[in-house]
Amino acid sequence: MDDDTETQDRSRNPLVIALGAAAVLGWAAFVILWFASSTTTGGLENEVNALTSERDQLAADVQTMEESGTTLEELEAEISTLTEERNRLTEERDTIVAERDEVQAALEGANAELETVADALAEREGRIEELQANLAEAESSFSEVQDRIAQSTAELADVGSRLQTARSEEAELRETAAQLTQEAADATRTSAEMESEVQAAREAQAAAQTQLSELRASQAEFEDRRESLETVVADLEGQQTELESQVADAQAQREEVQAQLETLTATLSDRTDELEALEAEVASRQDESDAAAQASISGIGPGRFVAQGEGTNSLTFLFGNDGSFAAWEGVVLDAEATEPALSGTYAASEGSLTIEEIDGGSSVPTPIECEIVAGDSGLAVEGDCVLSGLTLRQVR
Repeated sequence: MDDDTETQDRSRNPLVIALGAAAVLGWAAFVILWFASSTTTGGLENEVNALTSERDQLAADVQTMEESGTTLEELEAEISTLTEERNRLTEERDTIVAERDEVQAALEGANAELETVADALAEREGRIEELQANLAEAESSFSEVQDRIAQSTAELADVGSRLQTARSEEAELRETAAQLTQEAADATRTSAEMESEVQAAREAQAAAQTQLSELRASQAEFEDRRESLETVVADLEGQQTELESQVADAQAQREEVQAQLETLTATLSDRTDELEALEAEVASRQDESDAAAQASISGIGPGRFVAQGEGTNSLTFLFGNDGSFAAWEGVVLDAEATEPALSGTYAASEGSLTIEEIDGGSSVPTPIECEIVAGDSGLAVEGDCVLSGLTLRQVR
């Protein structure tokens, strides 16, 4: 009996101790979790270290219990219970830490919002102070306005009396204004008339200025023309003097030519006699020259030719072998005895005669193209030629 009781006491003592240890651990875990919700991560690490120490202490207590006779099964069951409790408490701690972080974030957001609200509040307080200052200024202005209204009311009473006086003065002024309006109309009409006269005077002045400018330009032009005419007159006077000298020279030349003409007339008479004699000689030699003329019937060749035509005097032509020619009036048998009246160069071909150039600056244009046609009486000159109408007979 005593042995059973002692055995029960041994079995109960470790259980009581284990329950007490579990209660202590649970309470400690609760306290740790409670502190964990309000401490930083560093505090949690300190608590973990403390729990680790406490765990080691409990392990030592378990060892002591084992030495004191507690059964292994009871201790294992107790340890399992404590481990589950520890795990649960750890999960609760993690949940509380997470909640604490959320609360901390929310708190930081709230603090930021609070700062924003504080700034807005400060700004509104400043605005309120500004509005209060404006209100005070407005109240002061309102007071001044009231004073002015009172003063205006007093002045209005005075204005009423002065208004009557002003109305009577207005009537007088209206009458005066009507009179002045009439006078202004008259003055405007007079001013318009004067303006028209001034405008007409200005236009007349402008026209006179234009005429003056034109007259000045004309005067300058007349001066230029006068100087030019004076120069022309001087030139004409010089030309007149020169012409008078030329006229005197021409008269002297005319007298000289007249004397030469008389001499030539006498000479012509002598030559006429000689010509008649020569014509008789030519006639006697005509038969001899006809054969030679027929031999060169197709063109002009070097030699002496006598040209005769209706209504013209006879001419003598001497065509040289070097392409030169000379011509005399009348029949000339001795070319060296008399100077030719005309000379130059020629070119002859079958059926044509060309006077290429005439010496002495003759006014007859060259070359002269003449057509030569053979006939019974000699070589006839035809075509558009100054010698056209003449008949050439070659003489020895």
